[in-house]
Amino acid sequence: MELSAQLAPFVKATIKNLKDMLGFEVNTGGMEPEPDEFTSQGYTVLVGFTGGWKGRLILDMPGETAIKMASAMTGEPYSSAGDEEVLLSGAELGNIIGGNAITEINNSQPGLQIRLTPPSVFTGMGMTMFNARVNSSSLVVNTDVGPVKVNVAVEGAQ
Repeated sequence: MELSAQLAPFVKATIKNLKDMLGFEVNTGGMEPEPDEFTSQGYTVLVGFTGGWKGRLILDMPGETAIKMASAMTGEPYSSAGDEEVLLSGAELGNIIGGNAITEINNSQPGLQIRLTPPSVFTGMGMTMFNARVNSSSLVVNTDVGPVKVNVAVEGAQ
């Protein structure tokens, strides 16, 4: 299976949830392969998955984008990407997007039985993400409150 076909359910789930949950206008750029490493924009949600596919989903965005998304989710103002509610909102968003994508994949290919791992959220400028032994692709989703890079890596994908 092409990596673009693996990325597609995650991009679709990201767009749907940002529109439906948060009411954002969303548009996308083109899909691109990611080198072995890339630098975080300041706020990163990581959700792993295992089963028929082993890999991970990364939602990477500037801290200001994460703050605005958390405010849209909770109706409360925040001042830092490291605020507990901003971190929890990112984890929840990662779970929802990852869960919707994995449900679509499992429904179309029931034998895969993919399951999510608990999300992790990282903050800080310049953090390097390294893709060990996996190929990954990214697509930037532009929203009213800023860009979100959707990056998916699947072990053994070509």
